[in-house]
Amino acid sequence: MELSIQLIERCIANERAAQRQLYEILMPYLNLICKRYLNHTEELQDTLQEVFILIFKNIRQFDIQRASFKTWATQIAINCCLKNNSSNQRKGTQELIVPLHETPVDPAIIKTLSERDLLRWLKKMPEPYFQVFNLYVVDGFSHREIAELLQIDESLSRQRLTRSRAWLKQRLPEHLQTKLHLNKL
Repeated sequence: MELSIQLIERCIANERAAQRQLYEILMPYLNLICKRYLNHTEELQDTLQEVFILIFKNIRQFDIQRASFKTWATQIAINCCLKNNSSNQRKGTQELIVPLHETPVDPAIIKTLSERDLLRWLKKMPEPYFQVFNLYVVDGFSHREIAELLQIDESLSRQRLTRSRAWLKQRLPEHLQTKLHLNKL
């Protein structure tokens, strides 16, 4: 299946078959995006449902001149995840201080980690640091864009990236730091 302008136009015309096709094309990709950004994976299905509702509700606002449809849909998914995390964060508090006495991870263990396990391990990072790390390093957002998304100052975005880098350096073996290019962040 392929994502085409014709498919998007058919979705705008409210063709159910086209909407189903678009859903089937985007679902695996947006599922991965949401898994990466959500703090609580038990909220994954609800968040994905919200993402697709917003996509179909706002599909007329999509502008091919500004971005690809996949990029536009990704932005919606990231915003939904961040909003979800933010509303859940208000329900409780989270301390940003990382304990210094945590035992470093054995390098042999990291070599055996799957992508899913690595993501789960990275999510042990304090949430604000993980959000900025994910947006900046993985998705390539600028500090200005991150500041807008998270409604923080650009300087705070830079600070959180620095702290996430320190968190990783403290916990990752040296050979993995080199592979992940942590010194270039």
